[in-house]
Amino acid sequence: MKPVIGVIHLKPLPGAPMHGDFSEVLDAAMKDARALEEGGVDALLIENFGDMPFLKTAPPETIACMTAIAKEIARETSLPFGINVLRNDAVAALAIAKAVNADFVRVNQLIFPSFMPEGFMDVDVGQILRYKRQIGCRAMIFADVSVKHSVQLATLQHFAENFERSLADAVIITGSSTGSAPDIGVVSQAKKLFKVPVLVGSGVNAENVSEFMRLCDGIIVGTYFKKSGRVEVDRVRNLIRIAKGF
Repeated sequence: MKPVIGVIHLKPLPGAPMHGDFSEVLDAAMKDARALEEGGVDALLIENFGDMPFLKTAPPETIACMTAIAKEIARETSLPFGINVLRNDAVAALAIAKAVNADFVRVNQLIFPSFMPEGFMDVDVGQILRYKRQIGCRAMIFADVSVKHSVQLATLQHFAENFERSLADAVIITGSSTGSAPDIGVVSQAKKLFKVPVLVGSGVNAENVSEFMRLCDGIIVGTYFKKSGRVEVDRVRNLIRIAKGF
């Protein structure tokens, strides 16, 4: 069965411009995690979504707080889970994944540089994979290609021709921004070009989920599951019912 991964969008963490009370961050994350599990998702993705504007490299307080939150979520739920440290700190994500025994990490720009709102995003996949080996991290790497909120310097064909060298375990295809769906034709092309599983990572909703599930190998859903900023169980159940054909 193709997986549905639900995203836990963390409220602003300590050090971020809009941070409030850390106990509220943790409480909201736990409520979202429970709602996603109750709604029937197959896995969770923990992401420091509220830390805008993002830094290229996560500071110590971000890593520490995400580790603490992930540990609590792992204790309170039975689902596999992953880590995404925005804007593109793969080393931090792997370090957290090692500490909390996460199943995967998401890396927004693993190969080829790009321009993002945070500036020029250079990459060093060789160092990232050597760090993963050095610390003995077992987490899989799910890597975006032509990721949202970016101007890419490589085409989908370029990514496909060189993706095997990244040693990543799955590809993520997104639309141009948070909540926007990728073009169906792009997803179909990605399935033909890449040898690893292809996930759709943005813009999935009740209207398009059946078509995406037919084309790809799984979906990552964040925005659709939320109402008034937090995950709503009924929205999760509804999408799962359609996605799984219940």
